[in-house]
Amino acid sequence: MKSPFIKVLNIIVDVLVVCVLIISVLVLTIVLTAQGEGKVPSVFGKAPISVLSDSMHGDAPDDFDKGDLLLCDVLDKNAKDNLKKGDVITFQEDINGDEKLEYVTHRIYKENKDGTFQTKGDNNTTYDQDPKGTTVFDNIAKDDVLAKYTGSKIGGLGGIMQYLQTPLGFFLCILLPMIIFFLYQAVRVVLNLMAYNKEKVMLKAQEAIANADLTEEQKQKAIEEYLAAQNPASEPAEAPAENAEEASEQ
Repeated sequence: MKSPFIKVLNIIVDVLVVCVLIISVLVLTIVLTAQGEGKVPSVFGKAPISVLSDSMHGDAPDDFDKGDLLLCDVLDKNAKDNLKKGDVITFQEDINGDEKLEYVTHRIYKENKDGTFQTKGDNNTTYDQDPKGTTVFDNIAKDDVLAKYTGSKIGGLGGIMQYLQTPLGFFLCILLPMIIFFLYQAVRVVLNLMAYNKEKVMLKAQEAIANADLTEEQKQKAIEEYLAAQNPASEPAEAPAENAEEASEQ
């Protein structure tokens, strides 16, 4: 019979395994659904976007900080046509000049006559499309808008999600714990099978003894001998008494 400690330990491990599996599926979904230009990670119609800078830091209700995880609405064509000044939108740009596209989530400050948008981070001093200075990004076409931020975020989780998407982070935080947990589960299965087989043999022995043509005293003695055979470690307990008798006779 399992001890309460083992039962509690098994429950804790099972909960951890479920949590790791959920996180693994979420990370894999984000990675697989965000491959390529013009794509945004999508989980049940929400786009989890990690904030890479403090360009939207501020006091507005829909401002956010570096490291936050934004839960933006993925937009269809009709929703893109209804975008307006003041909306906070997500699009892709090469921020670092490394020819890799990153997600940018900034506010629409102006809609141009051609239907494109000028955007700006609330914490920045100039527009992303600065007519008087160096242009940071080109005007944003409606078709290039990927998602809209409506105020749902999880503080600090964006940095963690970014790390989990790296090869090292995924291995250390997702893959390695899963390997350890699955090995633990395999050991549990083996131990449970051994316990089941032992119990099965015990039941067969009890049934055979019960059906045998023996007195109650003989049946009880047979069961005790069987249990002693299953727990040989308990047998040496009588040895000291026998040794003591031998020593007294000498």
